[in-house]
Amino acid sequence: MAKKSISEKRADREQAENQALRRVFNVFLLGLAAEVYLFLVYRAVTGSIDAMLLCYQTVLPVLSWLGLAMLAVGAVVGYVKRADRKLRAPMAYLGSIGLFLALSGLIMTMFSNDNRGVTTMCVLVPILAVLGLVFLLYQHECFLCTAALSGALFAVWAMGNAANSLIWRVPVIVGMVVAAALLAVIAALVHKARQSEGKLWKVRVFPVECDYRVIYGVLAIAFVCVLAAMIFPAISYYLMWALGILLFAELVLYTTKLM
Repeated sequence: MAKKSISEKRADREQAENQALRRVFNVFLLGLAAEVYLFLVYRAVTGSIDAMLLCYQTVLPVLSWLGLAMLAVGAVVGYVKRADRKLRAPMAYLGSIGLFLALSGLIMTMFSNDNRGVTTMCVLVPILAVLGLVFLLYQHECFLCTAALSGALFAVWAMGNAANSLIWRVPVIVGMVVAAALLAVIAALVHKARQSEGKLWKVRVFPVECDYRVIYGVLAIAFVCVLAAMIFPAISYYLMWALGILLFAELVLYTTKLM
């Protein structure tokens, strides 16, 4: 097989970079559109009684069923036409939008007391959008650390808001226990990948030169913050500041490694 010339290699590299930038732009637009949609829902449910009832009893259920239909179409067509590369991306986007409409509608209608579901989605969507951008732009270990810190930050925020609520305190505590257990499982998987030189079940997830000390440190801090917020909800505000500063420092660290 003939080797590619320098110009061909440069063209392939530019094409790969353009595809990555296109994905980043698409994720940004989807996140922006989702936040605008949630803002409109928030304005509706915090307006008049008639608008709130119309939104919770009619609009959101209809959008949830529409989202399920879009998810089903995207999944079925994407699987049947998986060999067609032109249909693969549109069906993935269609399924993703459908999943968002279905899940967000379900969460906002199930947790409609004090509009907790809408508020939670307004906080959660920017976090997920940023995680998507980090996944596309940064190293896998950076994405894992960012996801752990962002998840811990969201959990601490939820605990601080539900600390004095008779309705939400127990469900949030259950979620905190699940989050702590998930962090422990992730740490065990990272240790397994380290023993296999960055591979997990024969799939490379981290580079050979990965600094596992940063990952272990981030997971440990996130775990401690989740437990501390669950036991002492009054310090949630200070834990959020600590996690936010650590998240910024972690992103700066991995940004310098890209240079």
